[in-house]
Amino acid sequence: MDDLVGLAVIVILVVVTGAICGLIALVQLNGLKQEVAVLRAKITHLQTYKSISQSEPQSEASTAQAALSRSEPIAHKAQPSLTSQNASPPVINQLSAPPKKAKPAAASAIELLFNKLRAGFEQNWMTWIGAIALAFGGIFLAKYSLEAGLLSPVMRLSLGGLFGLSLIAAAAYLHHKRIVFEGFNNYIPAALASGGFITCFALTLLAYSSYDMLSPTVAFFALAVIAISASAMALRLGPLLAVLGIIGAYSVPIWVNTGSGNLFTLFMYVGFVSLSAALVAHKVQRAWLWYLLWAGHIGWYLVGFTLLKANTVWLMGAFALLSIVGLIAIPRLGLKLNVIEHRPYSLKRLIKVLPDHALLLAFIAPLIFTMLISHFDMQWQAIGVLSIVLVLFLVLKNSRWDIWQGVTLVISTLLVLGAQRTHLSPNLFDDALFVFKNEYGLGLLLGLLLTAFGLYYGKKQIKRLAFHITGAFSVFVMIATLYTLIPNSALSTAYPLWAVVLFVVAAILIKLAQHNTTLFQRFTYWVGANANITLAITMLLSDSGLTIALAVQVLLISVLIKRYSVPMPHWPIKALVAALLLRLTLAPWTPSYDALTVFGLHWSIVVYPICIALFFAAAKCFDSSKLKIWLEGAALHCLALFITTETSYQLVGHYPQFDSLNFYEQILLTCNWLALGCVYLHRAKLAGTLAKLYQVAGFALAGLAGLFAIKTLLDDNPLFESLYIGELPIFNWLLLLWLVPAGLTLWLAKLVKPINAKATPFILAVAGGFILLAINSFIRQYWQGPYIYLSKGASNAELYSYSVIWLVLGAGTVIFGHLKNQLLIQKVGLGILAAVIVKVFLIDMANLEGLLKALSFIGLGLSLVGLSWLFQKLRSRVNPV
Repeated sequence: MDDLVGLAVIVILVVVTGAICGLIALVQLNGLKQEVAVLRAKITHLQTYKSISQSEPQSEASTAQAALSRSEPIAHKAQPSLTSQNASPPVINQLSAPPKKAKPAAASAIELLFNKLRAGFEQNWMTWIGAIALAFGGIFLAKYSLEAGLLSPVMRLSLGGLFGLSLIAAAAYLHHKRIVFEGFNNYIPAALASGGFITCFALTLLAYSSYDMLSPTVAFFALAVIAISASAMALRLGPLLAVLGIIGAYSVPIWVNTGSGNLFTLFMYVGFVSLSAALVAHKVQRAWLWYLLWAGHIGWYLVGFTLLKANTVWLMGAFALLSIVGLIAIPRLGLKLNVIEHRPYSLKRLIKVLPDHALLLAFIAPLIFTMLISHFDMQWQAIGVLSIVLVLFLVLKNSRWDIWQGVTLVISTLLVLGAQRTHLSPNLFDDALFVFKNEYGLGLLLGLLLTAFGLYYGKKQIKRLAFHITGAFSVFVMIATLYTLIPNSALSTAYPLWAVVLFVVAAILIKLAQHNTTLFQRFTYWVGANANITLAITMLLSDSGLTIALAVQVLLISVLIKRYSVPMPHWPIKALVAALLLRLTLAPWTPSYDALTVFGLHWSIVVYPICIALFFAAAKCFDSSKLKIWLEGAALHCLALFITTETSYQLVGHYPQFDSLNFYEQILLTCNWLALGCVYLHRAKLAGTLAKLYQVAGFALAGLAGLFAIKTLLDDNPLFESLYIGELPIFNWLLLLWLVPAGLTLWLAKLVKPINAKATPFILAVAGGFILLAINSFIRQYWQGPYIYLSKGASNAELYSYSVIWLVLGAGTVIFGHLKNQLLIQKVGLGILAAVIVKVFLIDMANLEGLLKALSFIGLGLSLVGLSWLFQKLRSRVNPV
């Protein structure tokens, strides 16, 4: 009885779905009733105003007669009073203006849906509950007859079938007599018919699964006939039966499995059901019936891939292509495919053509994916070519599908990739004619055919830009695909042919661009020609040459946009730049780039500066545009990559390996990333909508630099370990270790202050720590040489030099604070001086005796007195009395 339970669930789903769809239709009737009630209220309101307006002139007439009976002077005295009354708005005008009411708040979508469902259920709840009761009555009748054993199986099924047929006959009779019920006149007949068909459906399943009275084939066709009959009757009784028929018909293979695994029979049945359902949906005119049809058809299409065998590949392809024709082409173009439309559409309109794009991908994507993971043979090759032909044929019929030319180019590329994976052979390149065989010949042929197609129809229909794009870029895409597949050892054989093809196509495009054509056509042909020439040159270079070629292409496109003032959308350029940045970012850690050279130099020292210059040049082509900011950001990213990678490469001979960085690499990365973080934060001020992205990148780089600085301070500190820092004073590794980060941290504090003022004191404290370490380390390096670890000790001269230098720095800091009138700087200077005094008393003078100790104290006192006098002098100048 599990089948009956499952069927009951489907029945509930069907009836509820139909009920919802019917209730939505009933809302229109409710709206009409509400409008009638509002009109009645307005009529009553106007009638009240009319009675008041009729009584008002009568009172005014009596007043006028009384005034005429009086003397003339009195009438003259009363005139101002009448005039003042007339100046005020008449009573009738005040009454005729309806009182203003507060505008009710707009109801939410959930509230509207709930109100619609409630209103529909209140009006037709008895109809729908009756339909559900009839359906379950037929099911429970069959179940009771089975459990009680009252009648023979044949008699039980016959009586149940008679009950179901009686409901269907009653529905047909009521509809034929056009007996009108409350609401729409086909609700009750549809409810009766749905109960009858569900009863027949359940009894057939009972005969098959419980009594074994029917073979799988007979049960299959019986259920199909019942479901299709329900769909056919839906043409007369409405969408409720259409839902029942479509769901029932598509579910028949689930209830009855013949076990044969015959894919041909399954697809024949699904195709027949889809055809019937399409006719019903077209007749009933309900969009949601099409959704059910598409779901059932595509669902069984995907199930067919689980039954795919080597001898049924052609069947899958044929079913997919026929489905495209039946579910996309015929509804748009008519049964004879003669509804032709050549009107050009904008790119936004082409993208929004739904559900055509989604249906095409639903059929093409699984087919191509299966082709890629299967053994590529002539069947798959033929299916791929037929797919391209069909899609291009549909493009010629309807211009709303112009974007599908891109789908054909993708299919062509995947065909080449599938052929390469299957036909890969080590002896393939021994024959010089391999460029005309297998995937190489296929790719070249498809590229030339698509180019010819685009140029020919682009000339006939100039305003359809998709044709021009296909003609300009097909050969480029296909040869670029082949270029990525071919090994370097065989490139010398294929390059002459590919270069000739690219140059010839580029020459044709340039020639066509010079004719009297549209702006978009000229622009597309110029860009296509540049792309072909760039690819031909790139194949002479190494892998980095392709990167440079693509960057040149970005510049050329930008120059053409500026020259011809083409209103081209920015996303294609952004996509190309993003792909380039991804390539440039991953390249340093790609093994094939380790020993790559360009013009005798390591690739990164050539490629990164060239790309930086090209991106900045391209950015200048766009004035006050978001694309300008995007390109400048790309240039900054390349600069970050160049500084990060090249400094490490020149230092240690390889790119940074972040899990095994040495002391010097950590120093360089700290400076590089902290500087780049400050640049990004500075750039955020001018980035507009991209400001948030720049800020995130800037803080991330600054945070990474801080982590490396902490690691250096704790683990690789030259004050604690024997690390070589250089022979020269100041110009040694200490400059990059602490002094440069100190300056960058001060810049960082200035940049962070407008964003988060609370973090600024902490950053300034970090900068002060860097300055303290840098100055003390420079002094120690002067006395100790290239190794400054503290365990070596310190001479008296070194100790005195700390005091003298910090005394001068402290005094200078205080003076600078007075000049700038900055109290914080003054406090810092005084703190330095206090620390120097403490050091002098506790350390420097601890070992002095006699005259030297006295002279030292005298000198210190005179210095402090002199400084005090100088501070007072400066204060009097800054704040005169």
